[in-house]
Amino acid sequence: MATEKRNIAGNYVYRSLLNEPVLGQDFYRLKFGEGLMVIRQHESGEITGDFDMGDSYKMTLQAKLTEENGRHYLRMTAFGITDAPTAGWIYDYAGELMPLWPKAVGQIQTITGSVIRTVDHGTAKAGVTATFYMTKRD
Repeated sequence: MATEKRNIAGNYVYRSLLNEPVLGQDFYRLKFGEGLMVIRQHESGEITGDFDMGDSYKMTLQAKLTEENGRHYLRMTAFGITDAPTAGWIYDYAGELMPLWPKAVGQIQTITGSVIRTVDHGTAKAGVTATFYMTKRD
């Protein structure tokens, strides 16, 4: 039985943390990225958006939402913007929409997953991964 595709359009608070397997690390030093993501889900099925990390660090988003066995998966790519500090940046995301608990109190739509730096930029090397979560604001 197929389930209806979820609507993920909206504003999200995005946070990502480096995958550090040692306890006791300074939590702030684990920060990989944070910002606001605006996701637009078009009638055509296309998903686009913007990622604003502050101080002119902005990227555009292209994504695809799929459903398999009642679970919803998001594949997304963020592209740096020409004439911005992010020019040439590319990051790829693989995420899953968390299930909506039937008896939850105040549950907020959340997407969790993994992000990879796809290309080098400055001294930041490609291949670095982190865990992310996005929590819907509206």
